[in-house]
Amino acid sequence: MAKKRVRHHVNPMSDRTEISFKGFDNDNPIIVDVGAASGEFISKLIELKTETHNFIIFEIRKPLAKKLEEKFKNKNNVKVFTGDAGRNFESILASSVKKGIKIEEIFINFPDPWFKDRHKKRRFINESFLDNVSAWIQVETVWIFQTDQKELFQETLQLLDEKKISNIRFFDTSPYNTQTKWEAAKVELGDKIYRVKFNIDNIKI
Repeated sequence: MAKKRVRHHVNPMSDRTEISFKGFDNDNPIIVDVGAASGEFISKLIELKTETHNFIIFEIRKPLAKKLEEKFKNKNNVKVFTGDAGRNFESILASSVKKGIKIEEIFINFPDPWFKDRHKKRRFINESFLDNVSAWIQVETVWIFQTDQKELFQETLQLLDEKKISNIRFFDTSPYNTQTKWEAAKVELGDKIYRVKFNIDNIKI
């Protein structure tokens, strides 16, 4: 039987599935990985913090999501979701926020750049998403964004500036000294990795 091909680029807006999540059965802080792919990065974090944290994983490519579900099926502190992360972000995370549970870190590692103007609304970090999430996300939540695409990085910084987001910090090394598979391949080719952390504390709507 031929191996099923996993598409590298998936339009998130094509999947209109509505998902909700009431939260974990404890009040441990949550780490979120948006677009986990094969899960090399988040697996390391789970290994390091499995006794102290809960983990929410988004992966839009269903074959990869199924593999992640299988990998973490015995972990009560890990939940894997497929579908459009942006569309379902609030319905999955807001219930935990309302309970006072801390969303500690949100990783957006090497997302699809969607360079064409008509496709930019497909990006995870876009204007409407920031406007929505600013209404309920915690100020102390740290967002970590990494990409090898300079144009995407510059345009994302411009959007953050337009939204008056403060406390933007640039950094040079892989978080937790852990690379994604994509990052490792790009570094081996000599490509530059662009990285930034920020907090959503002052959105201008």
